[in-house]
Amino acid sequence: MRWLALDVGSRRVGVAVCDEGESLATALQAFPYAGPEGTLAVVADLVRKWEAGGVVVGVPATRAGASRGERRVSAVLEQLRARLAVAVETVDERGTTKAAEQLLADAEVPRRRWAELIDSLAAKLILENHLAARARDGGPPRI
Repeated sequence: MRWLALDVGSRRVGVAVCDEGESLATALQAFPYAGPEGTLAVVADLVRKWEAGGVVVGVPATRAGASRGERRVSAVLEQLRARLAVAVETVDERGTTKAAEQLLADAEVPRRRWAELIDSLAAKLILENHLAARARDGGPPRI
């Protein structure tokens, strides 16, 4: 099944997609965050375009459980779950932005380009974590 992954930030939403065999995740172009309903509209278009069977959303987790990021992601999740006709799942996103920064640094990508790349690279890492968990838990057969 093809999955879309989202890294919902205050300015941009990073996006990644995997192949039907759930073996390869690819970062796509991030889009500007435009509130829960605006995000839903863009994601619904992406689900149709990529024929995705599910959406996985990275959820920030804090001890208090009530950060602005968590409230923003919860509002987006509420819209997605209410209005999309595909599975909507969550993954702990802790550490994905730092890991994406390290990947960009290791690849010697100029820092001026990080802002345009970081969110979708984090979404790719979220998707890779989701796919790895599905494989461990008896996901689709590998070809």
